[in-house]
Amino acid sequence: MAPEIFLTGRATDETDAYAFGVLILEVACGRKPGSQNSRLEVKFSEEEMECVLILGLACCHPNPHLRPSMKVVLQVLSREASPPRVPIEWPSFVWPAMPPSFNGSDHSLTGSQLTPFSDISAR
Repeated sequence: MAPEIFLTGRATDETDAYAFGVLILEVACGRKPGSQNSRLEVKFSEEEMECVLILGLACCHPNPHLRPSMKVVLQVLSREASPPRVPIEWPSFVWPAMPPSFNGSDHSLTGSQLTPFSDISAR
């Protein structure tokens, strides 16, 4: 499940994209999350596998605003579009999520309303 669903309690298009990303990563890797053994023994196209893995990672982006839409997912899978770019370093989950238009020069969380998920505590 998408990390934000535990905070909002609502399913959205973005949470569906996250779930789809997890599914295609499971199928591409041949194993469930947390499993130690890979069962990938079938011949496959490295180019197609790379595309599917990148797409799965993009769908699992911690910021729901930066996940591809299902329309884009279908375009990538049908080779009408190239896979989305994914960050070199995996970003942390932050809530509320930063909108895609966030272009401030100061990206620190100090003094802002953004709270890292790890800093949220129960009342």
